[in-house]
Amino acid sequence: MRSLLLGLACLWLRTLRVRWVSGTDGAAGSPPDRKFPESFLPQRAVILLWHEHLPSCIRAFSQRGIHVLISRSADGAWAADACQRFGYRVHRGSSSRGSMGGLRALAREMEEGTGCAGMALDGPRGPRHVPKAGSVWLAEFARAPVVPVWVEAPVSIRLQSWDRCVIPLPFSKVIVRVGVPFHPGSVEEIAEAMERLEKQGELRENPVMVGHFNARREIPSGVGRAAPLAPTASGEKIEE
Repeated sequence: MRSLLLGLACLWLRTLRVRWVSGTDGAAGSPPDRKFPESFLPQRAVILLWHEHLPSCIRAFSQRGIHVLISRSADGAWAADACQRFGYRVHRGSSSRGSMGGLRALAREMEEGTGCAGMALDGPRGPRHVPKAGSVWLAEFARAPVVPVWVEAPVSIRLQSWDRCVIPLPFSKVIVRVGVPFHPGSVEEIAEAMERLEKQGELRENPVMVGHFNARREIPSGVGRAAPLAPTASGEKIEE
């Protein structure tokens, strides 16, 4: 049953039609690209996103060998299996017990070759849209820039979870806005960069954004707590 449910979830994500927009395009900009522009990412970088956008980003950045750190919990096992199916380099570890070992291991993997890591800034448990300092630490340790990412899912539902997780409906379009790489000096700089991307998305006139469906009813216990599928920026623990 576990394998069946995991397979259905992955199949759902594979139906999404991903489109790419550069954060330098501003509100007007060019039409979204169907293929991932390789110029968007340096050979080594830390990709930063909000926890609510994890499902979309797992699909969008798949098959690129991106490093992710996932906890050794039971929920983390689901996340690890899903990420492996989408071509991520999964590292298992936990920072919830005050250990930075998992994050250091991730940084060393990045140092030894060309590669990127993905982090949910406000994971694994929030508060929502409050970035953790782990992203700054990882970027400094790995000597890599950070790349902020914002997702627009016009046809989607929102879970009543702490992160208000966005679940795009099958076969819908997902717009991924990729910001300019930079070396942050503080989490405040990262928060500002994420806010700029969000505002660009609100201003952009995009014909594919035809609607948004929110799940208003309360989600049953456990359903809205999807296991994080990418590393958090807490510097300690990645997905639950």
